[in-house]
Parts: sequence; structure tokens; C-alpha cells
Amino acid sequence: MTKNYLLAVASLMGTIIGVGLFAIPYVIVKSGLVPLIFYFVALAALQYYLHLLFAEIILSSKGDHRLPGYMEKHNGKYGKYLTLIIAIFSEYGATLAYIIVGGLFLHQLLNPIFGGSLAFYASILFALEAFIVLCGIKIMAEAEFIMTAFLILIILLISYKGLGLAHLSNYSLISWPNVFLPYGPIFFAVSGMVVIPDICKLLAREKEKIKSAIAWGTFSAAGLMMLFVAVIVGVTGGQTTPDTLAGLSGFFSPALLRAALLFGLFAIITSMIATMESTREIFWWDFKINKHLAWALAGLAPFFLYLFGWRDITKVVSLTGAVSGGILGIAVIYLALRIKQKCERQSCIKNKINDLIGFGLSLLFLLGLMYEIWNVFK
Repeated sequence: MTKNYLLAVASLMGTIIGVGLFAIPYVIVKSGLVPLIFYFVALAALQYYLHLLFAEIILSSKGDHRLPGYMEKHNGKYGKYLTLIIAIFSEYGATLAYIIVGGLFLHQLLNPIFGGSLAFYASILFALEAFIVLCGIKIMAEAEFIMTAFLILIILLISYKGLGLAHLSNYSLISWPNVFLPYGPIFFAVSGMVVIPDICKLLAREKEKIKSAIAWGTFSAAGLMMLFVAVIVGVTGGQTTPDTLAGLSGFFSPALLRAALLFGLFAIITSMIATMESTREIFWWDFKINKHLAWALAGLAPFFLYLFGWRDITKVVSLTGAVSGGILGIAVIYLALRIKQKCERQSCIKNKINDLIGFGLSLLFLLGLMYEIWNVFK
């Protein structure tokens, strides 16, 4: 394994293991253990397929772009601007979710020592993230490897300690009225779409390893998250909070709780970096906006939404997951079908895709989006 291969896997795992993870235990308490297993297996496999489709689009096209740029290249400017609106909504939603939960975790860690408001700590976190993104992708990739290794160790430690505290009475098999509730949060949690262009860039000289890196990154992250969620639900049961870690104080030692909060912060930092970098590159690469202005556009809008009071993490994650996993998934499928008809260069990744598969998945995504919109606003 080369250094860039490990960096690619770590980047994808670090992006996937993010804020979505902390919204899942709360909805699993309401829906049951069977939906947890079903949605994680099914949606991780589906996101892996979408990751591969996006990688094939990238490898079949010339130039550096994000999704709106590829849409313009293969479908014209109208498709580009429509995809821009959807992509920006999705990535702003993700960044907002990171600010909400990351600020909460930082507040819980430092407020007992230094005092200060929740908004103050959220602002500190945002400033740190924005500075790292400004430093560039190379620094991010190397830091991602170290942080992801730490994340894995903390997940395993929390899961090991939590197994002794879990009770079967805290689990329910399935609650039919809430059976669809985990769809949006889990679809959001297992998505690493924003970092696929960076993986292709890291492995530009080892293109034959891209598919393997995406597989390891996607399924390893999904497996670790499913283990973590199952243990947390077994420990906290009905006392599970919407952000998960706030509800652990009565069960774990202060030292382990601090480690859990650090784990949460590291997970959010790695994912938020990748998302803000992706948003900046949409403005910079695809719309030729000055890279410093693009950097400001990538972060300021979701930060202001936070300051204006958008702080319901369950609703933000559910709706963002349905949009990013659904509408953007349809865009990726459409582009993959276009690539099969005409490509600019040959890709080493060739996925099976046809009109029937594309229509079936698109219908599934639309139904999921309709449910999440109804569920969020009902």
C-alpha cells in the first residue's frame, strides 16, 4: 500500500464518519434495531455504487471540476446551474450540521473550564475549519490520516466499554410507524461524495486502486458507525439525546466522556473540512470565482444560518441527507448514463448502468425525498 492509497482511504472514512453519525442513535431508538441494520447495509451499498459512478464520471472527463462543472460539460449550462443550486443546498446543510454539533461538543469540553456561550464555541470551531480549508487540500489529506486513525481507536474503545453497559431491554426490533425515520440520517451519514474528486486526484498515478480505496473507505466507515450506534442505543436507550454524546454523561466515566467528545470533534473537523473544500471548488473550478471569494462563499452562508437560529440537528441532517443522497444521486446517475454514450477519455472504472437501473434508483430517491420533506415539515 502506498502513502497516497492510505491517504485516500483515510480521507473517505474521515469524511463519512461525521456529524450524521450522532443523529442516528436518536432515530434508531424510535425505529428499532432491524431498520438500523437494513438501512446501513442497503444505503452503504447504494452510496458505494454512487461513489463509483462519480469516480467513473471524473475519470472519463478532462479537467478539474465538481458536479456542476461535469453537468455543464456533458449537458450544458442549464444543467450546471440546476445542479449548482442542489449541490450548494446539500453542502450548506452539511456544513450547518457540523457547526451545530461541533459547537455543542466544544462547548461541553471547554465551558466548564473557561465559560462562554454555545454560539461562541461554534464560532471558534468555524474559524478553525475555515483556516484549515484556506491552507489547502494537501494539508487536509495528511491531517485526515492521523485524525481518522484516532477516530477508529476511539470508536472501538467506546464500543468496548459500552458493551458492558448495554441492556437488551433498551433495544426494540422494529417500530412500524417510524420505520422510514432512519432513511435520511443514515443516507447522509454514509455519503462521501464530496471527497471522491480528491481521491481521484490523490491516486492519479495509481488509477487502478481507486475502486479498492472507495470500497475500503465506504464499507469500513459504515461498519464502524453501525457498531457504534448499536452500542450507544444499548447503553442509553430512552435517554438517548438528539446529538448522542450529551446523553452519555450518566453512563460513562468523565475521562471516557471527554474522549468521546474529542472523537466527535475530530469526526466533525475531518468531514467539515472536506465539505467546505468541495463547496469552495464548486465556486472556484466550475464558476471561475476568485479562490479567496470562493472560500468565503463556502462557509459564511451556513455560519450565518446558525447565528440566525437554524439549530435543529435532526431536521437539518434528515433533509440534507434526502437531498444530497437523492437529488444529487439522480444527477450522478444521469451523468453516468451520458458518459456511457460519449466520454472524453477511457476510465479504468466501468460500472454497470442502464436506463432501467437509473429509473429505478431515481424513483427510490424521489420517494425518499418526499418522505423526508413531509416528515420534517409535518
